[in-house]
Amino acid sequence: MINKVINASIITLTKNDTKKFNRTLKSINSQRILFCIEWIIIDGSELSIQEKHLNLISKYFSSKLKNYVYIKHINSNHKNLNGIYPCMNYAKKIAKGNHIIFLNSGDKFFNKYSLNSLIKKTKIISQKDSLVFGQANIIASKKIKWLFPGKNLNSFKKWLVFFEPNHQAMLISKSLASRFDFSEKHSVISDGYWKRKIINKSKEIIYINKPVINFYLDGVSS
Repeated sequence: MINKVINASIITLTKNDTKKFNRTLKSINSQRILFCIEWIIIDGSELSIQEKHLNLISKYFSSKLKNYVYIKHINSNHKNLNGIYPCMNYAKKIAKGNHIIFLNSGDKFFNKYSLNSLIKKTKIISQKDSLVFGQANIIASKKIKWLFPGKNLNSFKKWLVFFEPNHQAMLISKSLASRFDFSEKHSVISDGYWKRKIINKSKEIIYINKPVINFYLDGVSS
């Protein structure tokens, strides 16, 4: 499978939280795809928890999906990767997919067709440096949730002047993602700076007017 075209690299950062990691694993495992993807897991957990993560993958990952998914588990401690942004930069650098999406531990796709919906849009893109994004279903609690962007968005291009999508809802061409690293000098805002560069330098942007991910405010990305 490694010799086949990898349409997307899903990058997941996790640390000492098996419950949230399992939520993301189940989400990826549920995807209805007939194309190859790569799942890069940057794991900063204690060794005993990393073993649990590997066991979960071995136990629950669909045998059918294994024909389409190449899983790469990396111990960030062995690579001397300290902090979220060094891990994200490293994963982005080694990614083999034509596109990249960050889906950190605790995050999940909105439904089983979400990844397929994103990849489908890349087939109609003519530009190398491109971006496809959809809505994020932001979940604060069982009763409090909202869509970002909202349902009544008239012009996504005008919206992008003032806002950036959740990175979990962004499928970015590898050629574009490789041009910029996350700043490792800042502990929180590097994500926003990076997304703004991606938006400004995208030669083509497609917006999907429906939710593609569930973003939990208790996840690693928060």
